Amino acid sequence: MMKLQSFSPPANLIDFDSIPNQKEAWNEAISHFFNKAIESNEEKLGAGKSQFYNPLLTDTTPDEKSHDISWLGFPRVLLDTVQPKEEAYKRAEELVNSTVRGSVREIWGIDSVQVRQQDEYLGWHTYRDENGNIKKVTFTCEGPEYWESLAHGYPTFYNGPKTVEARGDKNKLLALYREYISPDVQIDDLFLNGRYFPYNKWNTTHGALHLIHPANTLNAEIVIAANATLLRKNSAGDLISDANELICCAKFGAPLRASDPTIGGQVNGLARDGAFIALKDPVGLYIDNLNTDGFETPDESDPKNYWKILRGQNGMIVRAVYEVPNSVPFTVSDITIGGNKIEHGGQIVEQITVKLTGVACRFGQAQNPTNDCETGKLEGCRRL
Repeated sequence: MMKLQSFSPPANLIDFDSIPNQKEAWNEAISHFFNKAIESNEEKLGAGKSQFYNPLLTDTTPDEKSHDISWLGFPRVLLDTVQPKEEAYKRAEELVNSTVRGSVREIWGIDSVQVRQQDEYLGWHTYRDENGNIKKVTFTCEGPEYWESLAHGYPTFYNGPKTVEARGDKNKLLALYREYISPDVQIDDLFLNGRYFPYNKWNTTHGALHLIHPANTLNAEIVIAANATLLRKNSAGDLISDANELICCAKFGAPLRASDPTIGGQVNGLARDGAFIALKDPVGLYIDNLNTDGFETPDESDPKNYWKILRGQNGMIVRAVYEVPNSVPFTVSDITIGGNKIEHGGQIVEQITVKLTGVACRFGQAQNPTNDCETGKLEGCRRL
């Protein structure tokens, strides 16, 4: 049996390595997110009864099994509610207003921000040439907390303990923006009222460095996984196993998404097996795979040739690009998927899976009571 020594940065990225105390601050922030999620569970179950655990504080036993949980990256809610599909592709890249409240409003001094309707823990941005042809599409599944930590040492809205003096590195933040988005990025572009502003133009209208949908954060990933370990029963007193029924009962995440019901349903299945559950280090959302079956190129070259990992590595991809180099006599728009030319980045996103990895151990040892459904309505849920 052993405890985790420290939470690592997503994909074991090395940006923090040269910043004093930064890896320690990251470890502290992730551990706090785990502890708060466990506390929430114990408010319902009783002290010490959470099946979700913090691997820094609780042993992961030798019977440990890792479980990849994956889903498609294109917003399911748009595919299900917007017709024709062409319009869903367009809608996915449009910016819409999102209201901000409480401390967010106080810090930035604004009432709303602009966000993309990309809510499956995958963000993307499409770059076109002067003729409207797609030059490249970039993809990211990095949570905002990582970039807020680069700017300030700890995530912007982190309210846990701060036992180390970590201040981040604004020059490193700027250098990464310039490397992955544009050499034209200026430091003042990235801050509002002295705080890092995730909704800056280089992460909205001009690119996608990290996730900006309000529901797509690392903390949200942890909370959903933790909440899903609670067993639930319906009005007839039967244990719930259906993923959509479960999310409507437990009220975690959004039932119309592909990600939240998938995460919740699979984690809850492990919980019903009596396992204790955590997220595997390094905790993160990852691009799992691009499936190029059905892709055809004008010169019959392998369509996977134009897929490149930019940050992370196979199994833990956090940034990638689909790009045809200038030396090739066609563009991404000349490639077809299922016989249709690629006219929108979302067509590629439909072929990308995103994942998180859970850890389960001590199978059959947890014996927690089932909980009634939460009261109130959740948009997209049917009456149970």
